[in-house]
Amino acid sequence: MSLRDLHELQRNPHEWHRRGLRHPDEIDALVHHRTHGDVPPEPTYGDFFRAA
Repeated sequence: MSLRDLHELQRNPHEWHRRGLRHPDEIDALVHHRTHGDVPPEPTYGDFFRAA
């Protein structure tokens, strides 16, 4: 696998979701929502992990 292939996989949200993780862009949106929205003060498990 080349470095180019690796970068393509890292940009694809589906590849992150396949491993039960959120894509970095989704995490950025979550942080923005949590710091600027009306949400509970404590994060939950579902904030960081998704069902595969």
